[in-house]
Amino acid sequence: MKRTLILSLAGVAGLVASCSFGPLWTSPEMPVPAEFRGAGVAGSTMADLPWQQVLKDENLQKLLDDVFASNRSLEAMMHNVESARRYITVARAPMFPWLGYLGQASKGASSPATVATADEVKVPGAAGLSASWELDLWGKTRKGVESAEASALAAEEGFNNLRISLMKQVATGYLRLIMLDEQLKIAHEAVASYRESLNLFEKQLEGGVANRLQTASGQAALSAAEAQIPNLQMQITELENTLSTLAGRMPGPIERGGNMMAFANASGVAAGIPADVIARRPDIRAAEQKLRSANAQIGVAIASYFPSISLTGLAGIASPDLRHGLSRSADGWGIGANLTGPLFQAGQLRANEAMKRDAFLAAKADYEQAVLAAMAEISTTLTQRSKLRQIMKKQEQAVAAYQESVKLSKDRYAQGLANYYEVLTAQQGLFPAQTQLAAYRYQYAACVPTLYTQLGGGWQTK
Repeated sequence: MKRTLILSLAGVAGLVASCSFGPLWTSPEMPVPAEFRGAGVAGSTMADLPWQQVLKDENLQKLLDDVFASNRSLEAMMHNVESARRYITVARAPMFPWLGYLGQASKGASSPATVATADEVKVPGAAGLSASWELDLWGKTRKGVESAEASALAAEEGFNNLRISLMKQVATGYLRLIMLDEQLKIAHEAVASYRESLNLFEKQLEGGVANRLQTASGQAALSAAEAQIPNLQMQITELENTLSTLAGRMPGPIERGGNMMAFANASGVAAGIPADVIARRPDIRAAEQKLRSANAQIGVAIASYFPSISLTGLAGIASPDLRHGLSRSADGWGIGANLTGPLFQAGQLRANEAMKRDAFLAAKADYEQAVLAAMAEISTTLTQRSKLRQIMKKQEQAVAAYQESVKLSKDRYAQGLANYYEVLTAQQGLFPAQTQLAAYRYQYAACVPTLYTQLGGGWQTK
């Protein structure tokens, strides 16, 4: 009879037609343009390439390998991803029967009031197994599992997004180091040149040929150039320490070399189709999974309106006195069903459902904002790269003109047609122009890792 009853209850549980409440999930549709602003339609995209084929610098690749292997933020994020995956098991657990055990033992004495005898000591006890199973009639548990799965996927995409964010930060930082090296070289050349001019002016002043305006101008130019050297050295050290930290290293120098323009032109830049960015960028994919999780939570809230039905079972033995072992024990069992449900909760359930719907709308807005931000970022970088080519061309012309001016002024001075003050004036235009050209070249080269990561490339391990 006992077995028959157990099988009957299990059969009823298996035959119950489960329902699932809440809106069904469908991937959001976000209209995007047919092509990026600032670029024509391209059939391919650089985002499909492995990062080693885009960031073609051996020293940079070694640095990025250390970042991906030893960055502490990536390690912490990976643990968060593992935790989110494990929570799926927690959310799924109520779908299965729960088994437990119990045991009880006590010791006491009793002496009848009408009979003067010694107390009788007894050690009663019981032991048994228990089982419970809440039927997921309304899909509350299943919606919770769906939400947990989406949250885990969002965590994974968050990890991927952190990976490409670090790639961009390290690559642009590495290129900036090369720029600072170049600007430091220019500053040293300026100091040497201005010192030569000042020495000449001081000698001419002693000979009564020059005036104090020339020596003061020469001293000002020299001091300004000298001030740039420790400033640039300070920036280099700070940036090297930052990159070392990102790579999981103790602060120290960063090995580097190469040429910014060679780096920028090492691989072609193709943006591809805007719609592909939605499927590729980890931050957009994470926002979509958060939206899916919020959608499932609405179903969990709606299911809370309905009663919970659970099956329980108990089987075990009990003995009035364990001193005699189990010889006097008796077995027992029981099976039951529990039904609990809300009757009045002062609007808590309705408010909870409204909160989940608000959370869904907020997640939907976040998703749409992520798509819009991605399109704007890519368009801006494409435009910057195009305009920087024009800017560099003009700046290169300016540098060439200043170099010609310095050469002509030195020739005029050698021929006795001008004083050396003309040379100083020409130099004061040349060195800042060279420094600015180095900055423009850095900005142009930095467009490569920036655009590559904005398009969603680089998070794949291979």
